[in-house]
Amino acid sequence: MGFRMFIKAAFKTGNFALLACVIIISIFTDFYMPFMLVGLAGYLYFVLQTYRSRKFRQECAQEDKLDDIQQQSRRCEELYSQVVRKLDRNLRNKAQGLLKQKRELLGFFGKNCEDPVKQRIIEQAMKLVEAYFNLLYNYAVRNAELSSENLNELAGRINYNNRKLGTLKSYEAVLELTKTVEMDEKLLKSMKEEREELESINVRLDYIESTIIGFKHRVLSSDTDDPASEEIEEVINEAAALDNVLNERSKNRMKL
Repeated sequence: MGFRMFIKAAFKTGNFALLACVIIISIFTDFYMPFMLVGLAGYLYFVLQTYRSRKFRQECAQEDKLDDIQQQSRRCEELYSQVVRKLDRNLRNKAQGLLKQKRELLGFFGKNCEDPVKQRIIEQAMKLVEAYFNLLYNYAVRNAELSSENLNELAGRINYNNRKLGTLKSYEAVLELTKTVEMDEKLLKSMKEEREELESINVRLDYIESTIIGFKHRVLSSDTDDPASEEIEEVINEAAALDNVLNERSKNRMKL
């Protein structure tokens, strides 16, 4: 940070113009070396004055903050590109709608980017958008795995094997097929329970969408209250936790 700030101070318009003048005048004077040394000493003095300036440090902090927000925005765009190809039409529309809200939010923010409250709002919004796309992707994958078609296929297999049990004469075969039926029945029960849980995840996705829209209105308004950072962090952490649960269950399903 210190080195970057020093470089920024060295290339600040006024200081850089002074350096250019020193070099140009030195070229056309008979006392090239003495003038150059004196000029460089003066240039270094003004660079150090700029570097120590409170106003300059605040400007650098502001630039870094805006750079971080732009990087967050780019991560959201990249994440969207990776996720959208894996979604069905309905979920793709949801993702496209949220991306549009994100872009509009960033556009509105560009007109008020020096407002510290609006900076915090946009930072929270970018975090939420990133959490949303991650959760949406894993929701889509798990929802496809728990589709009615897959559940019906598993139920059909259970019914078929139950009927088959009545035709088997070998004790070992009956025992083995009974174990298979019991495993499938447990899996079917678990999948049905997970489908119910997916409904709450879908509601959480809707909540994040509403929060982003609310942020957009706050950026447009003259609201000077800080966003409830703790509350947003809680939503982001909850989304990440749900994300991990979906990932784990998907892995366990693949093992089965």
